Amino acid sequence: MNRPSETMATSPRRLRLFVTGDAPRSLRARANLAEALEQSGLDPNTVQEIDLTADPAQSLVFGIFATPALLRTNENGDAEILYGDLSERRALERFLALHR
Repeated sequence: MNRPSETMATSPRRLRLFVTGDAPRSLRARANLAEALEQSGLDPNTVQEIDLTADPAQSLVFGIFATPALLRTNENGDAEILYGDLSERRALERFLALHR
């Protein structure tokens, strides 16, 4: 997954994973998302990872109040957030299906 300083895909649809360092829930969210992306055929390099321990201001910019959180932005700029360690497989699959 991309770190914030790396280049993002030019697609107007974006996924951003907000984490807090290597906290256990953040580690699980990374692993669960990577597995789901692989199974769905989505490119894991299109996910921007934002570590709020390194850049806490991003929580205000994106309206994130808990981590981990997966933010999906569509081509209209509308955003939806899925909170938690992404272990709810069906919820994550539905969330990613709408990203296509």
